[in-house]
Amino acid sequence: MFDRERDKVRLHKLAQKNIYLGTSSWNYEGWRGQVYIGDYSGARKDFVKSRFMAEALREYATVFPTVCFDGAYWRFPEPTQLKHFHEETTPGFKMALKCTDIVTVYRFRDTKDMGQKRGQLNSTYLDAEAFKEYFYKPATEHLSDKLGPVIFEFSPFHFDKYFGEQEYKPIDFVKDLHQFLSKIPKDIDYAVEIRDPIFVSPEFTRYRDCLEYHGVAHCLNQQTWMPEIGEQLTIPGIITADHIVVRALTRPGVSHEQAVKDFAPYDRTQIVLEGMRGAIAGLIHESIQNRKKVFVYSNNRAEGNSPNTLAAVLDLFDELEAQEKKRCELAPLA
Repeated sequence: MFDRERDKVRLHKLAQKNIYLGTSSWNYEGWRGQVYIGDYSGARKDFVKSRFMAEALREYATVFPTVCFDGAYWRFPEPTQLKHFHEETTPGFKMALKCTDIVTVYRFRDTKDMGQKRGQLNSTYLDAEAFKEYFYKPATEHLSDKLGPVIFEFSPFHFDKYFGEQEYKPIDFVKDLHQFLSKIPKDIDYAVEIRDPIFVSPEFTRYRDCLEYHGVAHCLNQQTWMPEIGEQLTIPGIITADHIVVRALTRPGVSHEQAVKDFAPYDRTQIVLEGMRGAIAGLIHESIQNRKKVFVYSNNRAEGNSPNTLAAVLDLFDELEAQEKKRCELAPLA
């Protein structure tokens, strides 16, 4: 169970070692009394949702050293919004941003909500100039030193027929990605979150080679279509940069929509993913020894409550550290 006072100390202690643990987004009413203990009342109500939505980040940042702003995926972040994020967060805080989908979607969804774009190819797909002008420039200018990794999320490339006939070949994606990464600034941390398991298959090395060449991290993601994080970590060359990004999103085989139905309002843990927790804790332990920078983002849809997931990871990490200390103490006697 997440203990606010105990765990914020553990979280910030790790952040001093470049190990940042946080959540995917922050405005969850289910965390009241757990993460949020501040006053969000109004003149006539004990809880005013609009006040909570406007002010929660300030309290969140006193507990966690980082967060992933998923909202940037749906539209380019606005300068006023980014300035607000910078002002509301504590010194040293890091905010990861998911790159807006207008840069990362190859073809728009074939659904009514897409309007005239429905089913059409995206003319700004992997457009480096659009990324630099509408995403990179405002993010680096207004978040400044608080900008964490920028995550490029790519959905499966076999549209409407998951793992069926492919319109956009994996090797073509790698070629396009290489050209894109060659043209964007290299002064911030990037990660690629792929949602097609072919890219992490041991024999498909071109994807990992591309990321390593550009110093871009492969995002280790626990996600519907992807192998578990622990399994991904066994793949040769899966760590492609000096920084590591982890996103614990959903259980493999479970859709985002189903996880929302299962777990909302996210006020408690409803399932324990021991393998996922252990893999993340082990990765953190090894990364400290190897002097790697790590960003871990836990989503409520993984186990039901992100803070509890991170508390469990911290407990496992502490156990690994205690075991390592004991081995070091006994080593001279061997």
